[in-house]
Amino acid sequence: MKVIGNSDIGKVRETNEDAFRFGKYDDGSVWAVVCDGMGGVSGGRLASSIAADMVSRKIEKSYNKSMTGVSIENMLLSAITTANVTVFDRSSVDNGLRGMGTTIVACVVKGSTACIAHVGDSRAYIISGNDIRQITKDHSLVQEMLDKGQITKEQFDNHPNKNIITRVLGVDEEIEIDFDYVDVSEKDLIILCSDGLSGFVKSEQILKIFESCEFENLCDNLIEAANENGGRDNITVVAVEC
Repeated sequence: MKVIGNSDIGKVRETNEDAFRFGKYDDGSVWAVVCDGMGGVSGGRLASSIAADMVSRKIEKSYNKSMTGVSIENMLLSAITTANVTVFDRSSVDNGLRGMGTTIVACVVKGSTACIAHVGDSRAYIISGNDIRQITKDHSLVQEMLDKGQITKEQFDNHPNKNIITRVLGVDEEIEIDFDYVDVSEKDLIILCSDGLSGFVKSEQILKIFESCEFENLCDNLIEAANENGGRDNITVVAVEC
């Protein structure tokens, strides 16, 4: 397995409030984390950095090659829960950081299974053959409106309230985390990203870019496409080739 990643400030923001980490275990399995901070420049950047650092350290230290999917799920959920409490406690003692938080999407890919946990609207996609599928479901106001049939998919893509997130790491003392198991085959691709990519590059374009470039250039090419399409947010992409 291979894993690569990159992040870009975009064309509008003055700072990059995204954070990402990734690595490879001794048995060849890989892990990755993407966070998108919010709560002011200093708060958003701090929240995403704390969460990315804490989760990556815990899943690096806690992993062992005999782990099953359930064990990996428990590890990821525990790591994200701990990060949530840490960010919340930090914001509670500093008025300048009050309300800071971050989205997070984290995965461990071991053998034929990708284990993915997420909070917020940072996403995970899988590309298998000539098909792309969104794995995660956004925790956002417009996603809830779409689920209730209040808006169409076309309205979802361009809705003015698309940036309103309904679940964020670090804002409340307790957090609800969604988890997915995904079967993967050789040469399948898992993409983790902040909404700086998904908000400006549709899944069909992501697939076309994947099909037209080498794996080593994929993250850079996706970031370039997001900037060409507006680049109005920080853009972070991590890709795992199974």
